[in-house]
Amino acid sequence: MNRRIISSALTLVVLATITALGSPSAAAAELSDYRWTHRPMLLFAPTDRDPQLVETLSRIDASRCALLERDVVIGIVLTEGQSTLAGQPVNAVEAQSLSERYGIGENAFTALLIGKDGGEKLRVDEVPDLSTIYAVIDGMPMRRGEMRAGSSPC
Repeated sequence: MNRRIISSALTLVVLATITALGSPSAAAAELSDYRWTHRPMLLFAPTDRDPQLVETLSRIDASRCALLERDVVIGIVLTEGQSTLAGQPVNAVEAQSLSERYGIGENAFTALLIGKDGGEKLRVDEVPDLSTIYAVIDGMPMRRGEMRAGSSPC
């Protein structure tokens, strides 16, 4: 009887710890929420003041409609500071999991385009040329079908 109680208590402690800290696969689960509906573009940077991140976000703001047309959601994954995915907060454990999953160094700037199928489509370690990103997306078979359908949110 005592073993059963101890075993149950230990199980509850482990579950509570996992819930409190988040699981390493939580970030992967968040990205999978966008599978087949959106193309995540993940921007990895040391802080929100990183010059390459600031420049990239400025370019993104200037062409928001083109990104919406292509179903792109932006994820900002920071080593220090509040990370976000589609404007929603991402906790530090999830952000670290994304960095590890894609092999991003702590102080690196990297822009990563993920397709609707969940696969990595483009990786650049500098401020991305958005016209290149659009060309990659527009060359995807699923996107060609979307363009034929002619729906645009803008």
